[in-house]
Amino acid sequence: METTVVPKEALRRLKAGNERFLQGGHSLTALDLEKMRGDLVSGQHPFAVVIACSDSRVPPSLIFDQDLGDLFVIRVAGNVVGPSQVASVEYAVDVLRSSLVVVVGHTGCGAIGAAVKAILNPDVHYSPSMDMLMGRISEAVHDDGAFAQAPSLVEKCEIAGRANVRHALENLVNLSDIIRDAEAAGAVKLVGAQYDMASGVVQWMD
Repeated sequence: METTVVPKEALRRLKAGNERFLQGGHSLTALDLEKMRGDLVSGQHPFAVVIACSDSRVPPSLIFDQDLGDLFVIRVAGNVVGPSQVASVEYAVDVLRSSLVVVVGHTGCGAIGAAVKAILNPDVHYSPSMDMLMGRISEAVHDDGAFAQAPSLVEKCEIAGRANVRHALENLVNLSDIIRDAEAAGAVKLVGAQYDMASGVVQWMD
């Protein structure tokens, strides 16, 4: 039976994994993958949940250099958190006993850029579905003094990206008794991070 990984160890594994990624990652043979698949047929025990943007340049299992079955990955444009994402995290925390939840934003995010454009120009609209997504991101920077005072578009996008990660973490706690209770009991830890597209470094947020 798989032993539950405590939150501190889960976070250490992800940090070490990103370090390996920067060095090229660990190589796997066809036999390694075949064994992994066989071991996972009967069930999964991911030690961490990662909510990440759908951007093709930010694959969580690669940037954290983890194996099959290690991460329960939820991907959505702009790494926003709504009911579907909350339900998915609840399943991972309550049923699979994942002990770490990480929301990962990234530099150069198209969804963040589009949302900032719409915030700065209320006349900008996308499709109804995209406008809903932009609305979730705009909620994150509502009344944010740093965003309002930032002199450049690049700085506004950077501030919005980090605010969006924090907002996603807040939504997970505010919208779910399961996640809130697990965090209060110390069974799960919630952490924010930003992936730097140019360097490959995951910068952890307090």
